Amino acid sequence: MDNKQQDLMNQLQRNKGALLQLMNSPDGQRLIQLLKAQSGGANLNRAAGAAAKGDTTDITEMIQKLMSSSEGAQIVERINRTMEQK
Repeated sequence: MDNKQQDLMNQLQRNKGALLQLMNSPDGQRLIQLLKAQSGGANLNRAAGAAAKGDTTDITEMIQKLMSSSEGAQIVERINRTMEQK
């Protein structure tokens, strides 16, 4: 994971309000759809639960895999830009 991704993960862990806002945004909803399609809903739920407890390994791997697609990379980049403004 590069520094930008790690910074984003750290910021989302610290700021639950920003995380909720992000997940309810169009980009957040699309990110969830893509992650579910990629890994299945149960796997995503487990990874999200682990991330909420501080273990971001699985969710990070899912996002890195997603970023190999053009759409995934664009969504993550827009999310990064949005979070940098907060």
